[in-house]
Amino acid sequence: MAMAQVSLAVDDLMGVVSHFQGPLLRYVGHMLGYGDHEIEDIVQETFIRLHRQVRKRGPSSVQHLSNWLFRVAHNQTLDVIRKRSRQKHKPGVPLDQADAQAQVANDMDALGEMLRQESRQVALQALSQLAPDIKQVLLLKIIQGMSLREVAEIVGVSLSTVNYRLNQGLTELAGRLKRAGVV
Repeated sequence: MAMAQVSLAVDDLMGVVSHFQGPLLRYVGHMLGYGDHEIEDIVQETFIRLHRQVRKRGPSSVQHLSNWLFRVAHNQTLDVIRKRSRQKHKPGVPLDQADAQAQVANDMDALGEMLRQESRQVALQALSQLAPDIKQVLLLKIIQGMSLREVAEIVGVSLSTVNYRLNQGLTELAGRLKRAGVV
């Protein structure tokens, strides 16, 4: 589910839970592996922390709700992964630093890939919402890698019109992605 512009009040906890619970469960599930018993606990704790944050510091303390929620869930999930890594090693047996660093690197690589995939989904959703003439130019130029001249020939408009549509599309796309918390 793409994270569209959300007009939820940070202090409307039930609305926030309703909107973000599914995406957070999927995100944490990707990180821990589906079927893990701690997925729901992590997401629930994320919402509890949001509630505490808003009660303690006010709604304005959470600037970008989506980013805040995913960051908290991400950090909690990494804590669980680290805790499990420590528990795998018996007490008294030193943790091999190279193994620990390799595990952290693997976890971060997997996390980075998941974030890139989610960002791609949000970007494609935002792209699909653009006006057809602008979307066509962006698809041909960015996705297909064509030159501006090739795009102009295919679309049947002048080079300056292609350039205008490209700039307008990129500006609008960047705004949508910013509002969605991707950039």
